[in-house]
Amino acid sequence: MVRGDAGWTLVDTGVEGGVFQDGCRIGQVALATGRSVRLTAGAPDGPGLLFEALPPLAVVPESRPQVPPARPRTATLTLGRGGDNDVVLDDPLVSRHHAVVETGATPVLRDLDSFNGTFVNGDRITSAVLSDGDQVVVGAQTLVWDGRRLAPPRRTARRMLVADGLSTVTPDYARLLDGVSLELASGTLTAIIGPSGSGKSTLLNALTGLVPAGRGRVIWDGTDLYRHYEELRFQIGLVPQEEILHPQLTVRDGLRYAARLRLPPDTSRAEQDRRVDQVIDRLGLTGQRDLRIGRQLSGGQRKRVSIATELLTAPPLLFLDEPTSGLDPGLDRSVMEQLRDLADDDRVVVVVTHSVLTLDQCDQVVVLGKGGRAAFVGHPADVLDHFGCTDYPELFQELDKVVPRQRPAGIADSGTIPAVPRAVVPPQRPSRWRQLGTLVARDVAVARADRTLMAMFVLLPLALAGLSRIVQGGAGFSLRAARDGRLFDGTEVGQRLTILVVAAALMGAAMTIREVIKERAILRREYAVGLSPGPYLISKIVVLGGACFAQGVALTWLATVGLPGPDQGGVHGWGWWEIATPVATLAATMAVVGLLASATIRSADHAMPVLVALVMVQLVLSSAIVGVAGRPVLEQLAWLAPSRWAYAASGASVHIGRTHRGVKDAVRDPLQAYDGTQWNIDLLMIVAIAVVAALAAIVAVRRSARGLR
Repeated sequence: MVRGDAGWTLVDTGVEGGVFQDGCRIGQVALATGRSVRLTAGAPDGPGLLFEALPPLAVVPESRPQVPPARPRTATLTLGRGGDNDVVLDDPLVSRHHAVVETGATPVLRDLDSFNGTFVNGDRITSAVLSDGDQVVVGAQTLVWDGRRLAPPRRTARRMLVADGLSTVTPDYARLLDGVSLELASGTLTAIIGPSGSGKSTLLNALTGLVPAGRGRVIWDGTDLYRHYEELRFQIGLVPQEEILHPQLTVRDGLRYAARLRLPPDTSRAEQDRRVDQVIDRLGLTGQRDLRIGRQLSGGQRKRVSIATELLTAPPLLFLDEPTSGLDPGLDRSVMEQLRDLADDDRVVVVVTHSVLTLDQCDQVVVLGKGGRAAFVGHPADVLDHFGCTDYPELFQELDKVVPRQRPAGIADSGTIPAVPRAVVPPQRPSRWRQLGTLVARDVAVARADRTLMAMFVLLPLALAGLSRIVQGGAGFSLRAARDGRLFDGTEVGQRLTILVVAAALMGAAMTIREVIKERAILRREYAVGLSPGPYLISKIVVLGGACFAQGVALTWLATVGLPGPDQGGVHGWGWWEIATPVATLAATMAVVGLLASATIRSADHAMPVLVALVMVQLVLSSAIVGVAGRPVLEQLAWLAPSRWAYAASGASVHIGRTHRGVKDAVRDPLQAYDGTQWNIDLLMIVAIAVVAALAAIVAVRRSARGLR
């Protein structure tokens, strides 16, 4: 087949058998719709070919925008998801009333404070003058201004994702990617395979813009992904290896919370539920919609739930990192067949995998060798023949033998494509309060469904209060009841307060020490689609910090009920509440400190040693067993420990620093002064430490969300 100025021509190359039309052998024939020929081996009735021209491909993945007729020059043209717009865009990423075009003598496009923004020629705008041919992107929709209206661009080919010379080299000159170039058409499923360390995940991160390559470009539908990441990032769906929904929730509830965070705020609950039901049905999870993700779903079903999360926004680009890892061959094939089906919806689907059993589902396979070099790009059936191998284990062994290229120190990476800027950090959302409300509701639902967490919430105060009850004596928290003649014996009171302070520190830190690290995959994915770290952390503080405060109150009540309380009711006359308030505030503060530690540690395995260290530090610096007053350096260091101020405030309430004539070795601690003002200062210092820890935790959460250490 030869393409010329007049179109396609079929040419007989002169081989035996020939090409026949209407029973006669021909030398060449112009191709047109309905033209048929036969390829034969000695007779004119051999296999036939019927030629049909392909219709132009649609521009949008799910529906075509309703384009109105040309408007008068003084009219306005509205765009949005709602049916009352002039241009109706059936796209979950588009706001109900997204933008308006003032079609006067000088047409102006104005963004209507849309959730995901309006872009003209790659730049996000609030308003812009339109010229003929300008490209406007709203959500995943691309429109072109023709001087009178916005219409989809005319296409003669499929949309393409093009990787052009992607290379990545570490600071110590280890090559992770080596000039990888690919062309991935919409409607295709591509698998990336290769031995461990060949750069598969690095290539995936480069293709998504999550971690751009050091050199090279990624072009989606003619737009540079790295330069216009903010415009294109909502068109990218990424399913990491880890689950991206909370396992304690049901499928429907998990997707509902994801929809509230990802879809525009003007999306009604009914619209959100319809979208959730659509993706549930699309992924074949109708029978599992009310089952809990972690306990009641198989591995393949959990992976489908993660895919469903990304499909909420109907992205035309879908990337998956090891979606079949840990699945048996049957589930492996089921997931790959589902991906094949999704690709057929005019999507580009790219999957990184170690499994080679279901490559027949793919249109294209990319084989990476050591050093990140593309050793093969082509049809799955041609992979083994290309390398002269009989099976994939042999192929991987051969690929492992290839030594990656390395450059001498001081020699710069080479290439004709200039270095590109890093992907744009997702902009801060104007809807932090909406995010906070959604996150608080989700955290409450997760906590209520987490049996272990609820058991800790109920049992820890009971168990730790029981420990305080084993202290010998019946004076409780009254020094007057513990008076021995003219002397005040503070041993019993001090022991009871020490147990309360240490117990509060333990409860707070234990409730949150794993909270961020166990959700790291969820956090990173949600951050990539617009979640702000502030609302994320504050929701944890509100829910878990509030729970720890309640635990502290319950702990103190259980430890004091039936025992004498502070003499004269304490410095404010509140009785046991004067002890409960600093103890409960300490528990909430240690919950914040636990969140800070959880956002900092590298692995959940480190949580327990860090928890032990935190509690021991609080015990030592509280001044309960080791006096710190008047000791330089140690006293100042203890100011940073919330337990120091909590013990001082509760000690002030019982007047633990009381002296009496005849007590020669009494030690005065100014922070434990029997004074209402000092008690208030002690309490405010605990709160101040909590605020500082929360600010530091927000920074740590942001770094964790970005994948930084």
